[in-house]
Amino acid sequence: MKIAGRSLKTIGMLGLATLAIALAGCAKGDRTTGQAWSDRMTERRVKGALGDAPVFKYPDVAVNVYEGNAQLTGFVATEEQRLQAADIASRVNGVDQVINNIMIKPTPTGPATIRDPLGRETGRVMLETNAPSPQPLRMQPSGTAPNNTGTQSNPQLQDNQNQNNNPSNP
Repeated sequence: MKIAGRSLKTIGMLGLATLAIALAGCAKGDRTTGQAWSDRMTERRVKGALGDAPVFKYPDVAVNVYEGNAQLTGFVATEEQRLQAADIASRVNGVDQVINNIMIKPTPTGPATIRDPLGRETGRVMLETNAPSPQPLRMQPSGTAPNNTGTQSNPQLQDNQNQNNNPSNP
């Protein structure tokens, strides 16, 4: 069946090709679908190269690739393994830069301990963040401040006593 000189099959093929080109060129975020696919393939190649390493297989290392930048994260036992993983990743086709965020595994120092929030096992008192706030200081009214003798000070009473003790006053 022909429609205006072209068959439905030809129109369908052109439409499918147009759709494929549009999807490949559409931006998904700030990368095209082709760039994202290329990064996924590079990521797989880096993971494969780390798994094919002759001495250490890097089971605790994760790989993310973004626009040719390979980011390595995870844990290894030694600094040599950390540097070797970055070297292996840098040799993979499609990797422009390696960001090595691999950490050295912490060495255990003994059995796990539970730390008391008040520091009782060390004798030091640590600040507890969930403790109630301390009570505010109580201030006495300004006219009733205690003096050294323990009696309250009254300015009017002192003035009267000064006048009685002054002989020049009639």
